[in-house]
Amino acid sequence: MFLIEIAAPAGALTDGDRATLTKAVTSLLNEGVSAPEETMARGRAVTHIAFRELAGWTTGDGRWSPPAPPPLVITATVPEAWREEMSRPLSGAIRAGVRRLDRHHGWTRPGGHLWINLVGIADGSIGLNGSPATADDLTSWMTEEFRTRHSAGGEVDLPEGVVIDPMCGMQVTLGRGAITLEHDGETIGFCAASCRRAYAKEHGVPA
Repeated sequence: MFLIEIAAPAGALTDGDRATLTKAVTSLLNEGVSAPEETMARGRAVTHIAFRELAGWTTGDGRWSPPAPPPLVITATVPEAWREEMSRPLSGAIRAGVRRLDRHHGWTRPGGHLWINLVGIADGSIGLNGSPATADDLTSWMTEEFRTRHSAGGEVDLPEGVVIDPMCGMQVTLGRGAITLEHDGETIGFCAASCRRAYAKEHGVPA
């Protein structure tokens, strides 16, 4: 679940500017990801990006007006259990989009004019499809179609030291820094701690 709201002064961003920032966020779901299409489709379905224009935007230095670069306040809402893990990649993707925007317009953005705030939603307060849910519930829903297909067989050939995350289907390289879990004498690799937590809960093993 990624709910990203980008607030800017009214009239400051063009349709092209909004497309640039949207592409930066969605790049997390599209670039260099080895997950199967079933998982990616559900990941895209729970990613929502919206823009809000605010009139009379004023800083401590006075009211904003062009051609100064517009201040931006970007709020990303994710499950609390994912917040720390997602902070760096999500903030990095958004910053990259803002840098592209600034370069395109020739803006030199002053300090304090870009805020990226990650807000965590507690388990039980996540409204997945309108019902109270947890971060693990969301992971299970996003990966449900892949796991249904995977349980029916159809193994793929993998390079040495690479395994399939049994929750989402992403390819994971084992080794230093890998997120793993020992289960039934097997080392299982995961793309993220969220997948490991959901798997451990589902199979009743310590995470």
